[in-house]
Amino acid sequence: MKTIIKDMLIELTLKSDKEQKDRMFYRAKEKLEGTTFVSLTNLLMQWHKKIKKGFPFAQYQNDYLQLSELMQTKYKILFENCSELYELYELKNDKIYFNSSLTDEERQEILDYVDENYKIIRHSYGRKS
Repeated sequence: MKTIIKDMLIELTLKSDKEQKDRMFYRAKEKLEGTTFVSLTNLLMQWHKKIKKGFPFAQYQNDYLQLSELMQTKYKILFENCSELYELYELKNDKIYFNSSLTDEERQEILDYVDENYKIIRHSYGRKS
């Protein structure tokens, strides 16, 4: 796996919201609200988890991540403010694909890394008894 992709995945799988000027996504976080940035990156990581686990849904296809009209605008801002994302992904209208230059082996390595290092945290809301 390329170093730039590994560094990006490390940052994408971290659960820390600590702002650091030297991080790859600093500019993107400035342009997007913190919760919006987290939602966008979580959606990408969940897409990888769904592929790895073999659970394709309408939004989570093996070849692409389907985006709503609202999400298209937000992802465009994310990609414009973190050009390194193009090493890993291709943003085409209403879909995000893996970069076509990645080999099947590299894609699998990415899926394995995300599966091992990204944990989906479920939140429950409501009153506790």
